[in-house]
Amino acid sequence: MTQQTTGLFAYTPATTPVQTPEMAELAAAAAVEPILKRWRHRCSSGLIDENGKVRNVFTKTPTEADNNVTRVIEEMNDVPEAMEEFAAALEARQKLFLMTGNQISMPVQNARLLEETSLDGCGFRLERHTSAVTDWDDERQLAEIYYDEINNLVKKVTGARYTFSNNHLLRQSEPLLGGNGPLAHLMAQSRGPVTNPHNDFTESYGEAIIKTVESGGIPHTQTFGLTNAIIEAGVTADELRSSRILIINTWRSVGDEPLRRYPLALADRRTVSNECLRSGLIGKVPSGEPRGGIDVYSAIHEAKHQWYYYPEMTPDEVLLWKGYDSAEVPAIPTLHASFDDPAAPPDAGERKSVEVRVLCVLPA
Repeated sequence: MTQQTTGLFAYTPATTPVQTPEMAELAAAAAVEPILKRWRHRCSSGLIDENGKVRNVFTKTPTEADNNVTRVIEEMNDVPEAMEEFAAALEARQKLFLMTGNQISMPVQNARLLEETSLDGCGFRLERHTSAVTDWDDERQLAEIYYDEINNLVKKVTGARYTFSNNHLLRQSEPLLGGNGPLAHLMAQSRGPVTNPHNDFTESYGEAIIKTVESGGIPHTQTFGLTNAIIEAGVTADELRSSRILIINTWRSVGDEPLRRYPLALADRRTVSNECLRSGLIGKVPSGEPRGGIDVYSAIHEAKHQWYYYPEMTPDEVLLWKGYDSAEVPAIPTLHASFDDPAAPPDAGERKSVEVRVLCVLPA
Protein backbone atom coordinates (compact mmCIF):
# COMPACT_ATOMS: atom_id res chain seq x y z
CA MET A 1 0.00 0.00 0.00
CA THR A 2 1.30 3.45 -0.93
CA GLN A 3 2.85 5.23 2.07
CA GLN A 4 2.59 8.74 0.65
CA THR A 5 2.34 10.87 -2.46
CA THR A 6 2.78 14.58 -3.08
CA GLY A 7 0.35 17.38 -3.82
CA LEU A 8 0.49 20.95 -5.08
CA PHE A 9 -1.57 23.21 -2.82
CA ALA A 10 -2.52 26.77 -3.74
CA TYR A 11 -1.75 28.41 -0.41
CA THR A 12 -2.60 32.04 0.24
CA PRO A 13 0.54 34.18 -0.26
CA ALA A 14 2.04 35.50 2.98
CA THR A 15 2.11 38.97 1.44
CA THR A 16 -0.27 40.50 -1.06
CA PRO A 17 1.26 40.44 -4.55
CA VAL A 18 1.97 43.88 -5.99
CA GLN A 19 -0.83 44.65 -8.42
CA THR A 20 0.47 45.57 -11.88
CA PRO A 21 -1.55 47.03 -14.76
CA GLU A 22 -1.17 43.74 -16.60
CA MET A 23 -2.58 41.80 -13.64
CA ALA A 24 -5.53 44.20 -13.36
CA GLU A 25 -6.21 43.79 -17.06
CA LEU A 26 -6.08 40.00 -16.81
CA ALA A 27 -8.36 40.01 -13.77
CA ALA A 28 -10.96 42.01 -15.67
CA ALA A 29 -10.64 39.73 -18.70
CA ALA A 30 -11.03 36.63 -16.50
CA ALA A 31 -14.29 37.76 -14.88
CA VAL A 32 -17.14 35.32 -15.56
CA GLU A 33 -20.15 37.31 -14.30
CA PRO A 34 -20.08 39.98 -17.03
CA ILE A 35 -20.19 37.27 -19.70
CA LEU A 36 -22.99 35.40 -17.95
CA LYS A 37 -24.90 38.67 -17.59
CA ARG A 38 -24.44 39.43 -21.28
CA TRP A 39 -25.71 36.03 -22.40
CA ARG A 40 -28.17 35.12 -19.65
CA HIS A 41 -31.08 35.66 -22.06
CA ARG A 42 -29.90 32.52 -23.88
CA CYS A 43 -30.42 30.41 -20.74
CA SER A 44 -33.65 29.21 -19.15
CA SER A 45 -35.43 31.90 -17.17
CA GLY A 46 -34.32 32.26 -13.56
CA LEU A 47 -30.97 30.46 -13.83
CA ILE A 48 -28.80 33.61 -13.85
CA ASP A 49 -29.59 36.82 -11.94
CA GLU A 50 -29.27 40.39 -13.22
CA ASN A 51 -25.68 40.58 -11.92
CA GLY A 52 -24.53 37.54 -13.85
CA LYS A 53 -24.50 35.12 -10.90
CA VAL A 54 -25.93 31.61 -11.15
CA ARG A 55 -28.84 31.36 -8.74
CA ASN A 56 -29.00 28.90 -5.85
CA VAL A 57 -25.54 27.39 -6.19
CA PHE A 58 -25.24 26.61 -2.48
CA THR A 59 -28.90 26.79 -1.43
CA LYS A 60 -31.42 24.86 -3.49
CA THR A 61 -35.19 25.22 -3.40
CA PRO A 62 -37.18 22.08 -2.47
CA THR A 63 -38.68 21.82 -5.96
CA GLU A 64 -35.40 21.90 -7.87
CA ALA A 65 -34.51 18.67 -9.65
CA ASP A 66 -31.47 19.98 -11.51
CA ASN A 67 -28.15 21.49 -10.59
CA ASN A 68 -28.25 25.11 -11.77
CA VAL A 69 -24.52 25.33 -12.52
CA THR A 70 -24.67 22.20 -14.65
CA ARG A 71 -27.73 23.54 -16.47
CA VAL A 72 -26.04 26.86 -17.20
CA ILE A 73 -22.94 25.11 -18.55
CA GLU A 74 -25.03 22.83 -20.75
CA GLU A 75 -27.15 25.67 -22.12
CA MET A 76 -24.23 28.08 -22.64
CA ASN A 77 -22.33 25.37 -24.52
CA ASP A 78 -24.97 25.76 -27.23
CA VAL A 79 -24.09 29.46 -27.68
CA PRO A 80 -20.85 29.58 -29.78
CA GLU A 81 -20.34 33.33 -29.29
CA ALA A 82 -20.51 32.96 -25.52
CA MET A 83 -18.11 30.01 -25.65
CA GLU A 84 -15.54 32.17 -27.43
CA GLU A 85 -15.75 34.72 -24.63
CA PHE A 86 -15.49 32.04 -21.93
CA ALA A 87 -12.44 30.53 -23.67
CA ALA A 88 -10.74 33.95 -23.65
CA ALA A 89 -11.65 34.42 -19.98
CA LEU A 90 -10.18 31.01 -19.11
CA GLU A 91 -6.95 31.86 -20.91
CA ALA A 92 -6.72 35.15 -18.98
CA ARG A 93 -7.36 33.34 -15.69
CA GLN A 94 -4.64 30.80 -16.38
CA LYS A 95 -2.13 33.57 -17.16
CA LEU A 96 -3.12 35.43 -13.99
CA PHE A 97 -2.69 32.30 -11.90
CA LEU A 98 0.85 31.80 -13.21
CA MET A 99 1.64 35.36 -12.11
CA THR A 100 -0.02 35.31 -8.69
CA GLY A 101 -0.38 31.65 -7.72
CA ASN A 102 1.42 30.25 -4.71
CA GLN A 103 1.49 26.52 -5.38
CA ILE A 104 3.56 24.63 -2.85
CA SER A 105 4.42 20.95 -3.02
CA MET A 106 3.70 19.04 0.18
CA PRO A 107 3.89 15.35 1.12
CA VAL A 108 0.48 13.75 1.53
CA GLN A 109 0.38 10.70 3.80
CA ASN A 110 -1.91 7.69 3.44
CA ALA A 111 -4.55 8.13 6.15
CA ARG A 112 -5.53 4.47 5.87
CA LEU A 113 -2.28 3.68 7.71
CA LEU A 114 -3.14 5.84 10.73
CA GLU A 115 -3.86 3.88 13.91
CA GLU A 116 -6.46 6.36 15.11
CA THR A 117 -8.42 9.28 13.70
CA SER A 118 -11.12 11.37 15.37
CA LEU A 119 -13.09 14.58 14.90
CA ASP A 120 -11.74 16.03 18.14
CA GLY A 121 -8.18 14.88 17.46
CA CYS A 122 -6.84 15.20 13.93
CA GLY A 123 -10.25 16.55 12.89
CA PHE A 124 -11.35 13.82 10.46
CA ARG A 125 -12.38 10.18 10.20
CA LEU A 126 -13.59 7.75 7.53
CA GLU A 127 -16.84 5.79 7.86
CA ARG A 128 -18.12 2.81 5.93
CA HIS A 129 -21.62 3.58 4.70
CA THR A 130 -23.76 2.21 1.89
CA SER A 131 -26.34 4.61 0.50
CA ALA A 132 -29.69 3.76 -1.07
CA VAL A 133 -29.14 6.49 -3.69
CA THR A 134 -28.99 4.94 -7.16
CA ASP A 135 -28.34 8.07 -9.24
CA TRP A 136 -26.05 10.73 -7.77
CA ASP A 137 -27.02 13.19 -10.49
CA ASP A 138 -30.65 13.08 -9.37
CA GLU A 139 -31.08 16.11 -7.10
CA ARG A 140 -34.42 14.86 -5.80
CA GLN A 141 -32.97 11.50 -4.79
CA LEU A 142 -30.25 13.18 -2.80
CA ALA A 143 -32.73 15.50 -1.07
CA GLU A 144 -35.29 12.77 -0.35
CA ILE A 145 -32.92 9.91 0.55
CA TYR A 146 -29.37 11.05 1.19
CA TYR A 147 -29.97 13.88 3.65
CA ASP A 148 -31.69 11.55 6.11
CA GLU A 149 -28.99 8.92 5.62
CA ILE A 150 -26.15 11.33 6.27
CA ASN A 151 -27.96 12.98 9.20
CA ASN A 152 -28.37 9.59 10.86
CA LEU A 153 -24.72 8.70 10.27
CA VAL A 154 -23.45 11.97 11.74
CA LYS A 155 -25.85 11.72 14.69
CA LYS A 156 -24.48 8.25 15.44
CA VAL A 157 -20.86 9.44 15.23
CA THR A 158 -21.29 12.65 17.26
CA GLY A 159 -24.07 11.71 19.68
CA ALA A 160 -25.90 14.89 18.68
CA ARG A 161 -29.41 15.64 19.94
CA TYR A 162 -30.36 17.06 16.54
CA THR A 163 -28.72 16.99 13.12
CA PHE A 164 -29.73 19.20 10.19
CA SER A 165 -28.80 19.27 6.52
CA ASN A 166 -30.73 20.78 3.66
CA ASN A 167 -28.26 21.15 0.82
CA HIS A 168 -25.57 19.34 -1.11
CA LEU A 169 -22.87 20.14 -3.63
CA LEU A 170 -21.88 17.89 -6.50
CA ARG A 171 -18.33 18.44 -7.74
CA GLN A 172 -16.52 16.94 -10.69
CA SER A 173 -13.14 17.51 -12.29
CA GLU A 174 -12.66 18.36 -15.94
CA PRO A 175 -10.05 16.95 -18.36
CA LEU A 176 -7.51 19.44 -19.64
CA LEU A 177 -8.88 18.98 -23.15
CA GLY A 178 -12.48 18.46 -24.10
CA GLY A 179 -14.89 17.74 -21.29
CA ASN A 180 -17.69 20.22 -20.61
CA GLY A 181 -15.90 23.22 -22.11
CA PRO A 182 -14.25 26.41 -20.80
CA LEU A 183 -17.16 27.55 -18.62
CA ALA A 184 -16.96 24.31 -16.65
CA HIS A 185 -13.31 25.11 -15.87
CA LEU A 186 -14.18 28.70 -14.94
CA MET A 187 -16.88 27.47 -12.54
CA ALA A 188 -14.45 25.19 -10.71
CA GLN A 189 -14.87 27.09 -7.41
CA SER A 190 -18.51 26.02 -7.24
CA ARG A 191 -18.43 22.67 -9.06
CA GLY A 192 -14.84 21.45 -9.45
CA PRO A 193 -11.93 20.44 -7.21
CA VAL A 194 -10.71 23.31 -5.02
CA THR A 195 -6.93 23.21 -4.53
CA ASN A 196 -6.49 26.05 -2.03
CA PRO A 197 -6.27 24.95 1.64
CA HIS A 198 -9.34 26.33 3.39
CA ASN A 199 -12.00 25.78 6.01
CA ASP A 200 -15.62 26.57 5.14
CA PHE A 201 -16.38 28.34 8.43
CA THR A 202 -14.82 30.78 10.90
CA GLU A 203 -15.56 31.46 14.58
CA SER A 204 -18.40 33.82 13.65
CA TYR A 205 -20.54 31.18 11.97
CA GLY A 206 -22.43 29.84 14.98
CA GLU A 207 -23.67 33.25 16.11
CA ALA A 208 -24.63 34.12 12.52
CA ILE A 209 -26.72 30.94 12.31
CA ILE A 210 -28.41 31.75 15.64
CA LYS A 211 -29.24 35.29 14.49
CA THR A 212 -30.68 33.89 11.27
CA VAL A 213 -32.96 31.56 13.24
CA GLU A 214 -33.83 34.39 15.63
CA SER A 215 -34.88 36.62 12.71
CA GLY A 216 -37.16 33.95 11.26
CA GLY A 217 -34.83 33.08 8.41
CA ILE A 218 -33.31 36.38 7.27
CA PRO A 219 -29.74 35.23 6.55
CA HIS A 220 -26.82 36.76 8.43
CA THR A 221 -24.47 34.48 6.50
CA GLN A 222 -24.63 31.80 3.83
CA THR A 223 -26.72 29.14 5.60
CA PHE A 224 -26.57 26.24 3.07
CA GLY A 225 -30.26 25.71 3.87
CA LEU A 226 -29.43 24.69 7.46
CA THR A 227 -31.54 27.33 9.18
CA ASN A 228 -34.61 26.41 7.14
CA ALA A 229 -34.38 22.88 8.52
CA ILE A 230 -33.76 24.17 12.06
CA ILE A 231 -36.77 26.51 11.99
CA GLU A 232 -39.03 23.80 10.56
CA ALA A 233 -37.97 21.48 13.41
CA GLY A 234 -38.98 24.08 15.99
CA VAL A 235 -35.50 24.52 17.46
CA THR A 236 -35.23 28.06 18.86
CA ALA A 237 -32.39 30.56 18.94
CA ASP A 238 -32.33 30.32 22.76
CA GLU A 239 -31.93 26.55 22.57
CA LEU A 240 -29.06 26.94 20.12
CA ARG A 241 -27.34 29.52 22.36
CA SER A 242 -27.45 27.14 25.32
CA SER A 243 -26.09 24.23 23.25
CA ARG A 244 -22.87 23.20 21.57
CA ILE A 245 -23.05 23.61 17.79
CA LEU A 246 -20.93 21.51 15.45
CA ILE A 247 -20.75 21.62 11.68
CA ILE A 248 -19.57 18.32 10.24
CA ASN A 249 -18.58 18.30 6.58
CA THR A 250 -19.27 15.01 4.80
CA TRP A 251 -17.65 14.02 1.51
CA ARG A 252 -18.20 10.97 -0.68
CA SER A 253 -16.65 9.92 -3.98
CA VAL A 254 -19.46 8.80 -6.30
CA GLY A 255 -17.56 7.94 -9.46
CA ASP A 256 -17.79 4.62 -11.27
CA GLU A 257 -14.31 3.54 -10.17
CA PRO A 258 -12.13 4.02 -7.06
CA LEU A 259 -11.06 7.66 -6.86
CA ARG A 260 -7.55 8.36 -8.15
CA ARG A 261 -7.82 11.82 -9.70
CA TYR A 262 -8.15 14.90 -7.47
CA PRO A 263 -8.66 13.13 -4.14
CA LEU A 264 -9.38 15.24 -1.07
CA ALA A 265 -6.57 15.95 1.38
CA LEU A 266 -7.00 17.10 4.97
CA ALA A 267 -4.45 18.66 7.28
CA ASP A 268 -4.19 17.27 10.79
CA ARG A 269 -5.64 20.27 12.61
CA ARG A 270 -3.15 19.82 15.45
CA THR A 271 -0.44 20.92 12.99
CA VAL A 272 -2.29 24.12 11.96
CA SER A 273 -1.56 27.28 13.93
CA ASN A 274 -4.00 30.15 14.33
CA GLU A 275 -1.30 32.47 12.98
CA CYS A 276 -1.43 30.92 9.50
CA LEU A 277 -5.19 31.48 9.09
CA ARG A 278 -6.63 34.31 7.03
CA SER A 279 -10.34 35.13 7.22
CA GLY A 280 -12.03 36.39 4.06
CA LEU A 281 -15.53 37.02 2.80
CA ILE A 282 -16.77 34.94 -0.11
CA GLY A 283 -19.82 36.30 -1.87
CA LYS A 284 -21.58 39.56 -1.18
CA VAL A 285 -22.02 41.18 2.22
CA PRO A 286 -25.08 39.63 3.91
CA SER A 287 -28.08 41.90 3.36
CA GLY A 288 -31.13 39.74 3.78
CA GLU A 289 -30.72 38.12 0.38
CA PRO A 290 -30.69 34.30 0.10
CA ARG A 291 -27.07 34.26 -1.07
CA GLY A 292 -25.35 36.47 1.46
CA GLY A 293 -21.61 36.08 1.86
CA ILE A 294 -19.78 33.78 4.22
CA ASP A 295 -16.49 34.18 6.10
CA VAL A 296 -14.05 31.34 5.39
CA TYR A 297 -10.51 30.59 6.44
CA SER A 298 -7.69 30.30 3.94
CA ALA A 299 -4.14 29.58 5.05
CA ILE A 300 -0.60 30.66 4.38
CA HIS A 301 1.95 27.88 4.11
CA GLU A 302 3.58 26.40 7.17
CA ALA A 303 6.08 23.58 6.81
CA LYS A 304 4.62 21.80 9.85
CA HIS A 305 1.27 21.18 8.16
CA GLN A 306 0.71 17.43 7.89
CA TRP A 307 -1.54 16.40 5.01
CA TYR A 308 -3.44 13.10 4.68
CA TYR A 309 -5.74 11.45 2.15
CA TYR A 310 -7.61 8.18 1.72
CA PRO A 311 -6.45 6.54 -1.53
CA GLU A 312 -9.00 5.03 -3.88
CA MET A 313 -12.15 6.00 -2.02
CA THR A 314 -15.34 4.27 -3.17
CA PRO A 315 -19.02 5.24 -2.92
CA ASP A 316 -19.32 3.01 0.15
CA GLU A 317 -17.09 5.34 2.18
CA VAL A 318 -17.81 8.75 3.67
CA LEU A 319 -15.17 11.17 4.89
CA LEU A 320 -16.21 13.31 7.88
CA TRP A 321 -14.38 16.32 9.27
CA LYS A 322 -15.07 19.03 11.79
CA GLY A 323 -15.74 22.36 10.09
CA TYR A 324 -16.97 24.35 13.10
CA ASP A 325 -17.26 23.82 16.84
CA SER A 326 -18.77 26.50 19.09
CA ALA A 327 -16.84 25.00 22.03
CA GLU A 328 -13.48 25.85 20.42
CA VAL A 329 -12.35 29.46 20.73
CA PRO A 330 -10.08 30.24 19.03
CA ALA A 331 -11.17 28.00 16.19
CA ILE A 332 -9.15 24.90 15.33
CA PRO A 333 -10.13 24.37 11.69
CA THR A 334 -9.65 21.27 9.58
CA LEU A 335 -7.99 22.63 6.46
CA HIS A 336 -8.80 20.68 3.33
CA ALA A 337 -8.05 20.87 -0.39
CA SER A 338 -8.05 18.66 -3.45
CA PHE A 339 -4.82 17.83 -5.24
CA ASP A 340 -3.90 16.33 -8.57
CA ASP A 341 -2.18 13.13 -7.46
CA PRO A 342 0.95 12.60 -9.62
CA ALA A 343 0.66 8.87 -8.95
CA ALA A 344 -2.73 8.68 -10.69
CA PRO A 345 -2.59 6.69 -13.94
CA PRO A 346 -3.12 8.74 -17.12
CA ASP A 347 -6.39 6.95 -17.86
CA ALA A 348 -7.86 7.48 -14.38
CA GLY A 349 -11.47 8.60 -14.43
CA GLU A 350 -12.40 12.16 -13.50
CA ARG A 351 -13.26 12.95 -9.89
CA LYS A 352 -16.97 13.09 -8.96
CA SER A 353 -18.05 13.73 -5.39
CA VAL A 354 -20.97 14.81 -3.22
CA GLU A 355 -20.62 17.09 -0.18
CA VAL A 356 -23.21 17.65 2.54
CA ARG A 357 -22.72 19.90 5.57
CA VAL A 358 -24.49 18.77 8.75
CA LEU A 359 -25.25 21.05 11.69
CA CYS A 360 -25.27 19.18 15.00
CA VAL A 361 -26.81 20.37 18.27
CA LEU A 362 -25.34 18.83 21.42
CA PRO A 363 -25.50 19.62 25.14
CA ALA A 364 -23.10 22.44 26.03
